Amino acid sequence: MLSEQQALDFISSKLKSQKSPYAQQSARAWNRIDETIDILENVILAHIPLSKSLKFFAKCRYLALMIRRIIEASHDPSKLDDKDYYGNKRLELAGQLVSLLFEDQFKLFQYTFKKEIEKMLTKLGSRKNRAQGIPFDAKSFINTTQITKGLEIAISSGNWSLKRFKMERQGITQVLSRLSYISTLGMMTRINSQFEKTRKISGPRALQPSQWGMLCPSDTPEGESCGLVKNLALTTHVTTDTPEQPILKLAIDLGMEDASLMTGDELHSPQHVLIWLNGQPVGIHKQAAKFVRNLRVLRKRGRIQEFVSIYHNKQVNSIYIATDGGRLVRPLIVC
Repeated sequence: MLSEQQALDFISSKLKSQKSPYAQQSARAWNRIDETIDILENVILAHIPLSKSLKFFAKCRYLALMIRRIIEASHDPSKLDDKDYYGNKRLELAGQLVSLLFEDQFKLFQYTFKKEIEKMLTKLGSRKNRAQGIPFDAKSFINTTQITKGLEIAISSGNWSLKRFKMERQGITQVLSRLSYISTLGMMTRINSQFEKTRKISGPRALQPSQWGMLCPSDTPEGESCGLVKNLALTTHVTTDTPEQPILKLAIDLGMEDASLMTGDELHSPQHVLIWLNGQPVGIHKQAAKFVRNLRVLRKRGRIQEFVSIYHNKQVNSIYIATDGGRLVRPLIVC
């Protein structure tokens, strides 16, 4: 058996040091082991939170579930997922992209402001300056146009270059076409796929059954971007983030048992159904149909937000609940 320290030493030896210049440095020296732990906490399976008592337990469990699914899919091809299925895709809207841009610019502003103050304090710390009694004013180091200029450059050029998020994208903003009312609507509902346009592959370009009622089946450009640039249907709604804590409490009230208290045998027992909330395994339930029915009744009565998605996948014996933003939803009439 190898120790935790040996595992960290092995992982850190494979690491290329790319520490962000804006990262908060602790009092002790920042070394490769600290950087490895930081990546394990914040980069690897970033959507799985760390618990206080069992720090990496939730991430270990999720990794084990991933390996199990891979082994099951290798034995049974029907358990393979369709990577072009639209239920698993998320759209990045203008608000989210601008918030990332602002966060990057604000952190850069804080970093430069702090650097300027430190430089000045070092200067004032000299014996000559102390004797002269030069006053220190932090306000004079505030660059009032830094954030505005950063936003203006990104929006005018359309290039989102965010170092903190390792994001390099071109053509985010475009001039709105006003040739006709239909062309304006078409441009405002356009979706650009992140898939490389030069690759000759049919999967992402083909029509998907999961696009029914959400994307236009015919409005797509000719040439290399055919099928990769799509348009939303006029009745499609893109969800925004909904807090997941109330849904979690509600699921517990409806008889869900906490996944962190279960063994592997209990999680994968045919009598139990595994419940996922925003891609995270949160618990198990013995009566899947009843649990799904109760949640949907509460949604219809307005007890939970109408855009919370509840899906029972019988093939993998799981219930998926989604409350995150960027999902495509379409109107349905309940008869």
